[in-house]
Amino acid sequence: MKKKIISACLAACFSLSIGAVISAETIPIRQKETLASPSAKQMKAASQKQPEKEKAKKKKEAKKIKDKKNKKENKKEENKDEASVSQMDEPWIEVGLTSGMRLSLTGLEACRGTVDGKTVSTYRKGEEFSIARAGQMISINGKKLGTAVYLEPVQTEPSFAVKGNRYRGKMKLIPSPWNEGVVLVNVVPMEEYLRGVVPSESIPTWKIDALKAQAVAARTYALYHRNSYRASGYDVTDDVESQVYKGAGAETKATDEAVRETRGEVITYEGKAIDALFHADGGGYTEYGENVWGISKPYLQGVPEELSLQTKKPWTVTLTRDAFSKKLSASGYGIGKIQNIKLSNLQFGKVHYAGDRTPAGRVKKLICRGSNGWVSLSGVTMRKIFGLRSAMFDILFKGDQLIITGYGYGHGLGLSQWGAEAMAEKHGDGKNYYKEILAHYYQGTKVEKWYQ
Repeated sequence: MKKKIISACLAACFSLSIGAVISAETIPIRQKETLASPSAKQMKAASQKQPEKEKAKKKKEAKKIKDKKNKKENKKEENKDEASVSQMDEPWIEVGLTSGMRLSLTGLEACRGTVDGKTVSTYRKGEEFSIARAGQMISINGKKLGTAVYLEPVQTEPSFAVKGNRYRGKMKLIPSPWNEGVVLVNVVPMEEYLRGVVPSESIPTWKIDALKAQAVAARTYALYHRNSYRASGYDVTDDVESQVYKGAGAETKATDEAVRETRGEVITYEGKAIDALFHADGGGYTEYGENVWGISKPYLQGVPEELSLQTKKPWTVTLTRDAFSKKLSASGYGIGKIQNIKLSNLQFGKVHYAGDRTPAGRVKKLICRGSNGWVSLSGVTMRKIFGLRSAMFDILFKGDQLIITGYGYGHGLGLSQWGAEAMAEKHGDGKNYYKEILAHYYQGTKVEKWYQ
């Protein structure tokens, strides 16, 4: 239908154009002023057509002005959105430290107790706190204060000591939602929190680019996982369930520098903070998310690891057949005494194609045959049962013994901490190379400044 309409229009235009050319050629240019005056009918048609042209012209100009204005407004909104990200305030993070029926805490500096923002008690420097619960009320040194009590320092120095560590920020005391005890939570600005995380999750003598990479990964992880433990009253834990945090006592000059020089920087994918998982050592090759916990993320891809003495170093676990069989049985896999194990060979640092291993070489599944049956187990399950450092391993029978030899340490997802150090050692410039490290381990991401 469209073709027919177009053809008809072209034909009409062609015939009109021919007529116009013939007419123009028959009238000498200098005689145009002597053309006959238009008739009254033509004058009337022209007078009606002129306002319509003017109206159309004005309408077109008005539309152009409106479009320009809308474009300007949209740009303004985009800039506003960008500014809201880059100018956001530094977030605070709530870290679960401990819980129990009765807790002890030391005040290293003077502080005040508040409930709903109002001061209900004051405490001297060096005071000891005995914290308990009476119904839904929190009591300190025998005095009931409220259902949620904050201990707020009067200065910025580390003001509290518990679990053998010193802590900055505030302490929040709330009734445990799981029992009759009390939960102790450290409420601290993000950057001060990271000062206690980075040295706990890395080695302060590492190259600065490796420490910066760890700082940005830790910040991103904390932002992504805020509210993960909200049912318990906090955001993250202070151990490997989240990321290790040992407070002010862990702080070092090198790691403080890494935190300070990357302040507010976050790893993003399509504008959103990523789940910045990390592990100690990838064993030559990191893992794909779906092969560990079924996490399918475009940025959690298996990549080769920069090799070093640490990343190439194997680990071993040796067990007797009886010990191996008993551990299986204690975990609910009673197959009698182990006879053999079916598993393809591990090829360090290479891509694997066998169905029982991931492309990175970690064990997907193996078959254990015993005197009373057999069982198929995943590499993750084997790690839990036998306390293995990673799921990247081989098993060899030698007489009455089973020798498990493997590589890497941890789940293998995201940033390899020792791999980052190897990259920084070989290629780092001490300035921005940490971004290259992060781009390698978190595919398709970039580092953005979210707050000043």
